[in-house]
Amino acid sequence: MVFADDIRKTILKLAEERGSEKTFEPSDVARAIDQQNWHSLIDQVELVASTLIREGKIIAMQSKGPVQFRKNKRA
Repeated sequence: MVFADDIRKTILKLAEERGSEKTFEPSDVARAIDQQNWHSLIDQVELVASTLIREGKIIAMQSKGPVQFRKNKRA
């Protein structure tokens, strides 16, 4: 079982590692948590990410592909 706190920590870790100039996708977060069953985590990742966006910790971006996240320079 994956808890929201585990997802939150993983998102923040990826954001810190990649900085404010590089993006990552929800699937990157899910794969970092569970390589085999990552598809089942996507909805949870997006839900936790939405909280982090509201808190100003990360920024969501989307062009042609899936939504991407990056660290908020101001966080």
